[in-house]
Amino acid sequence: MIPDQKPIWDRKHVLGEHENIRHSPSHFAPIARKYFPKGATIVELGCGVGRESEYFAKHGFHVLASDISSKAIELDKRHFAGLNIKFSVLDMREPLPFVDSKLDVVYCNLSLHYFDDKTTERIFGEIWRALKPGGILAFACKSIHDFHYGNGREVEKNVFVSKSGHARHLFSLD
Repeated sequence: MIPDQKPIWDRKHVLGEHENIRHSPSHFAPIARKYFPKGATIVELGCGVGRESEYFAKHGFHVLASDISSKAIELDKRHFAGLNIKFSVLDMREPLPFVDSKLDVVYCNLSLHYFDDKTTERIFGEIWRALKPGGILAFACKSIHDFHYGNGREVEKNVFVSKSGHARHLFSLD
């Protein structure tokens, strides 16, 4: 069983564990951006410290950024006030609060690998439901070739929980 990840991420954000990357987008963001329609609305699931949200907003996109951590969202609202970003707390384990077939882009950088297979499949189904025809899902997740593979207790095939309770679902191409 995977423990609730919200308290873990609230603690990480309160302690500032990811502050050093707040204004540095990942390598994935500029790669993904090339595929997004000009001026599109991007829904980011799992925005963390808001680094990708800031990057996309500064490149002319409308951003709806969400995270399970209310602490992250509080900090993001302060850091990125004035940018074209709307922040909200959202638990991907619940149905996504978006109308069917309306979203231009859903972006998830390292936020879809905290769940068991059944939950992950449900989340992808919700994303598919909410994307408009021709909409774009851009996501990156951890691989079975990641150095974290095998770290912790395996609770399901390729799903590991560390001693601190941090879950990682590592994926193969299959």
